[in-house]
Formats: sequence, structure tokens, C-alpha cells
Amino acid sequence: MRRIFWKILLSFWLAILLTGIATGAIVTLYQDAKIAYSIIETGNRPDGLTESVARTLASGGKQLVLEIVKPQTVGKDVAGGPPVPFIVDQQGKDLFNRSVNDKAWAEAQRLTEQQANTPGVEKVTLADGGIYWVFMPRRPPPFPHNIIFTLFDAPVFLLIMAILTSLLFSNWLARVISRPIETLRDGLKAVSKGNFDINVSQKLGKRYDEFADLGQDADLMAEKLKQSIQAQRRLLHDVSHDLRSPLARLQLAIGLLRQKPENTEQMLQRIEQECHRLNNLVGEVLMLARMESGVQQPKEDYLDLVELLKSLVDDAQFEAKDSGSVIELQLDETLNESIIIQSRGELLLRAFDNLIRNALHHAGRGCHIEISVHQELPELLVIDITDNGPGITEKDLGSIFEPFFRSNNNPGNGLGLAITKRAIEAHGGTITAYNRTTGGLCMHVKLPCMAQLS
Repeated sequence: MRRIFWKILLSFWLAILLTGIATGAIVTLYQDAKIAYSIIETGNRPDGLTESVARTLASGGKQLVLEIVKPQTVGKDVAGGPPVPFIVDQQGKDLFNRSVNDKAWAEAQRLTEQQANTPGVEKVTLADGGIYWVFMPRRPPPFPHNIIFTLFDAPVFLLIMAILTSLLFSNWLARVISRPIETLRDGLKAVSKGNFDINVSQKLGKRYDEFADLGQDADLMAEKLKQSIQAQRRLLHDVSHDLRSPLARLQLAIGLLRQKPENTEQMLQRIEQECHRLNNLVGEVLMLARMESGVQQPKEDYLDLVELLKSLVDDAQFEAKDSGSVIELQLDETLNESIIIQSRGELLLRAFDNLIRNALHHAGRGCHIEISVHQELPELLVIDITDNGPGITEKDLGSIFEPFFRSNNNPGNGLGLAITKRAIEAHGGTITAYNRTTGGLCMHVKLPCMAQLS
């Protein structure tokens, strides 16, 4: 779900909607308020004056009104000076040539037509048929309405208000988007400098959008990088440590050969043995490195898992007889004789061979090893390799699949189970180890299978 997309979309939509509603409400209220201060005055205060002017106009005509009223307004602002009513004819012209508010004139007409005898508004019909309306406009609005009306009448003010509103919204939206990006950038800079404890998701706070997911992914990436680098350093340390021993023995054998040339054959056998160990160690390290590189290799081979296990058991029987041990292969009755696995070269052979021989070496003399195969799901096989040996301490169970791990100072280079685990995982399977309640260790393997052949 594109949550940040909807957040931005809804933010813009709500901002436009609220701005439109607020602007419409303000303009409406402003217009109503302005009209309220522009219409005529009614009531007792202007009633006497408008009635007197109307009576004078009706009895003496326009000339008499001009002679009586105009001398009082000489040198004065009629609109802001003494209250002189407007005398407006049918063409909307004032008798004293003052600017007439159309809405006030329309209001005077409406009142005289629909609400006759309204105090403060008079309609006069002269003998020559001329019609005049006598009324007084409302006084100028008090503070602060006069300033507000002046501002709202200026188009520049409305433009400034629109710019400020859009600027505030844009500032909020820019902060919502830029802050998590800056946090992510700082975290990635820290990773580039070798600091993998970035905790971006915590710094982002309680968010429920793509930035929160990205912060969690960044933390996971940093943790994976940290583990990978630590694993590489540990691998380099362990490889160098394990290479020193055969190299030291080689140097010792060469030194003894120089001191006692008569032991040449014995020393050459020793050198050959150490070279063989070095070759095996380097080969296993290279195999582990290829498997940990993450490069997917094609599964080009198809093998019969039952035949593979049978051949491995047959090969291990010779070693088992020398130690008085027994190896037994048990197949579930529901399984057919053949189980086809799509594999990658000799990885599976190496994996199960490691598990069987590891059980022989660590279970001790006279042990009983059982290999059972059963089907948990139509396309999932379970292989359990169990022994009745001493098992492994609980604290070491979680580490036996790590490279170069050796429990109880056992011989070997500690790469067998690490390669086994990665080989099984490369085939889409899993492997776990646990101590049996009756004693001994169990290697629990799950592998997907293609089909069973009858």
C-alpha cells in the first residue's frame, strides 16, 4: 500500500478544500459585513430628518430643497459632515450630485415598496411625475472594520494571504517529507563510516508509512552488514589460525629433514600429509566462501536421495565396524523406493556424508546411528540422523553450524557442519540440531522433493 502517496494526495486535497471553504466563508462574511455597513439607516434617529426633507421636497420641489439644504453643506463633506439625506431620482442620481451606493438605493426602493412607512426612508412623487427616494446611508464602519474593509478591498492583500497560506502548508509538507529523508541520509553516512548501530527506525519515531518501512529496512541492512563483516573478520582470523598449525608442522619436518637426512622418507611422508591437510582446508574454505557469496548456482543434477543415503551408509559401514558401531537406514513405509531431488553437483552428497561421519566420530565407539526418512508433506521430506552418544552441551547447540567451531576440543577444522548447513539451505531446506531426551544428538533435516517414482 502506497501510504505516503495517499498522505500527500489527501494533504493536498484537504489543503485545497479547506482553503476554498475558508476563503469562501471569509469573503461571504466580508461581503455581508460590508453590505451591513453600506445599507441605509432606519429607525427613530434618521426619521425626523428624512421626513422633513421629504415634506419640503413634496411641497416646494427640488429648487426649495436646494435653497434650504445646500447652504448648510457649503465647504463640508456631505457624506461625512452633517447628516444630509440622499435624494435620489429614478435614474439613481443624487440631487446634490453625490456618489450613490447602488445597494443602498436598491434597499430604499425595496423598503418603500414592500415595507411601507418604514421610519427613516421616504418615497416622494412630485407634481411633474418625478419620483425621489429620501434616505440616509449608514455611517462609516467603526474600527477595526474600516481597516479590514480597506485591506480586503485591495487585491494585493488577498494575493499576499494566498501566498502565506500556501507557504505554511508547503513548509509543513516539506518538513514531513524531508526530515525522514535527512534521518535516513545521516544513518547511511554513519554506515559508510563503519558505524552500524544507526537505529533509524527509532529516530523516525512513530510513523506508519513507507518511511517507517524504509527505516526498518535500513536498520536490518546495517545489522546484516555488521554480521557479514564480523563473520568475514572471524573467518579470516580462524583461517589464518588453522593455517599456522600445518605450516608450523611443515617447517618442523623440513628442519628435522635437514638435521637428519637419514629420516628423509619419514619426513617426506609427514610433509605430504600436512600438504594434504592444507589442500583440504583451503578447498573447504573456498567452498564455504562460494556458498556464502549469495550467488545462485543452477541445480543441474537430479539424484535419488534413497540411493544416495544407501551408498553413504555402505561406505561408512567399514569405518563403523572398526569402532563396533551400527548404522541403520529406515525408510517410511509410505515412501516409494526412489525419491528424486533436484540438486547442485555433489553438495548434497557432501552434506549427508558430513552428518553421518560426524555422528560416527563424536558419538564414540559402539554407538548406534539411525537414519530415518519420512514424508511430512507431499513435497517435503524429513531426514533425522540420530545417535546415542553423549550429545552436545546446550550452550554449544546454537554454534555448531558456525565456521571453525569445535565442541569439546574435537579434532577437525570445524568447517564440515558449516558447509552442510549452507548446502542444505542452498537446496531450499533447513537443518537443526537438538539433544534427545533418551541421550544422544539428532540432526533434523527438511528437504523439498520433486516427485516420487514408483
